[in-house]
Amino acid sequence: MTRKVISVFPETSVIEAAKMISDHNFDGIPVIDKNNKLIGILTEYDLITKTSSINMSFLQRIIYDIYNANKDSEGRRDEKSLNDMTVKDIMNPEPLFLKEDATFNQIIEAFVAHHKVNPIPIIDNDGKLVGVVSRFDVLRPLNLLGYHTNK
Repeated sequence: MTRKVISVFPETSVIEAAKMISDHNFDGIPVIDKNNKLIGILTEYDLITKTSSINMSFLQRIIYDIYNANKDSEGRRDEKSLNDMTVKDIMNPEPLFLKEDATFNQIIEAFVAHHKVNPIPIIDNDGKLVGVVSRFDVLRPLNLLGYHTNK
């Protein structure tokens, strides 16, 4: 588990959050309130799957998707502009999470059952964010055991 978590607030602009995801090469970023309670997650997967264009860069995909998602059935844009959109507008407000006492097997089971989820926020008994666990974290013990493919 990674305990030094970079997170965002629901009021963070979508562009700023997308830049954080891209700059840090994250798959997702937890959304917390002012009391550090987990209230959602914004993932790269969520943003990318909303667009069908394969040739756009990650940030272009987000901008394209958000612009087009704000159109009504007749192609008119809603009042809210891209610069006004916040994480709250597009985050997943019901993220998968695990408690801080989750076992390694429970973590593996969560990734198997929810194969599109990465990372998984870890919370304490009060719902406060204490870390995240990613697929990379799960695979890290293999490297420590010396499993290498030198052929």
